Formats: sequence, structure tokens, C-alpha cells
Amino acid sequence: MKNKQKLLAIIPAFNEEGSVGKVVEDVKKYLPQADALVVNDGSNDLTSEKAEAGGAIVLNLPFNLGIGGAMQAGYQYANHKGYDIAIQVDGDGQHDPRKRFLSFSRR
Repeated sequence: MKNKQKLLAIIPAFNEEGSVGKVVEDVKKYLPQADALVVNDGSNDLTSEKAEAGGAIVLNLPFNLGIGGAMQAGYQYANHKGYDIAIQVDGDGQHDPRKRFLSFSRR
């Protein structure tokens, strides 16, 4: 029997209302065993709402920390919640999920 590891896709996003919903959808489609966490990095648009509507867990930062700060917040969340693996998927849709998740989808 395979050991099921908890997997988290951390999606840092700053003003990505136009793409974050599709990114969350792709994570859920191509990596269904993962939870999707959108770290809303102080956006002043509808990033948070679009991410929630797509079914993501949303961590709202009070102001923009940049990619490093957003990822640190995501890793802290993963550690606190007991995830075994955390991967980064940018909120602007630049990562092709079929290639990005190939090694994880075979587990």
C-alpha cells in the first residue's frame, strides 16, 4: 500500500484576478490530490474572491511582501497544517500544469 502524502500547491498572487481562477482550476484538474493555497499578496483587485470562487484556500496578506514573502507565508502555512510536500505554481498562469505536475500525478 502506498503512503499518502499531503500535498499543497502554493500559488502566490498579486493582482491576478484575470488568471488565478484558471490556475486554481488547473491545479484541481491535473493534481486532484493536492490542496490549492492562494497567497493573496496584498492585491487591490478581486484576486482573493476569484481564488475562493475556484475552490482554493486563501491566505490574505495585509500588504504586498513580494514573491519571497508570499512563498514564506505559504511554506509556514504548509508546515503548520502538516503538509509533506509543497510546490509553487505562479498565479499568473506561466506554469503549464501538465508539465509542472507530471511527477506528482504518477504517485
